[in-house]
Amino acid sequence: MSYMNPLHPPVPSNIRSSYTALAGACSTYQPPFAQAIPPTHRRLPQAPLSKVPTSRHSPPCPAVTFDLHGAPSHGLGVPMCELLARSGGALERMLVSANDGVGAQMSGSLGFRRVNLKILWPGYEHLDRTYPLDIHTPAGPLTRGQLAVQVAHAFARFIEELQGYPPAQHGASWRFGNGGIGFNRLMLSALWNVYDDVWLAEVIIDFR
Repeated sequence: MSYMNPLHPPVPSNIRSSYTALAGACSTYQPPFAQAIPPTHRRLPQAPLSKVPTSRHSPPCPAVTFDLHGAPSHGLGVPMCELLARSGGALERMLVSANDGVGAQMSGSLGFRRVNLKILWPGYEHLDRTYPLDIHTPAGPLTRGQLAVQVAHAFARFIEELQGYPPAQHGASWRFGNGGIGFNRLMLSALWNVYDDVWLAEVIIDFR
């Protein structure tokens, strides 16, 4: 049974986005950016990391993607608010390959059992926020569905922590609260491995 989320209406073929936060990147290790997104949606810009080691200890891991069954295009993401509102069984029916043990591929050559999600947000780059993600459980490697829920919890905590901080001027349109962006506007599209145990999220914002 396919799942169609109302946040993803059919997209006309003439609506194309040429923007990519990481132009020329290898799609095996970084998100396969959506070829078409509704005009009311925007990708969260990812500023370059200011502190990246010049050498890696572990080869990059393949990106982990999150797609809805029945979505009009790959890469449009999954609403984070639904990830936290639905039961495990509902997530399995909603999320493509929800039961895949992606924690095993995220462990890398060094066998990480926990990785770090770094959240970069326009106007808040000076507030360094990193959240641990446990990628192994007593039952085995974390599944795609379980990982998506952990990431959604991290973003919910991020927004809650930064509610009282005004963004820098360049990030005014990306502010939280008071008519700005709320957690219910966030859609998780993918995670990619920046270096070693550090990962970034590809997030799409619904500005309707």
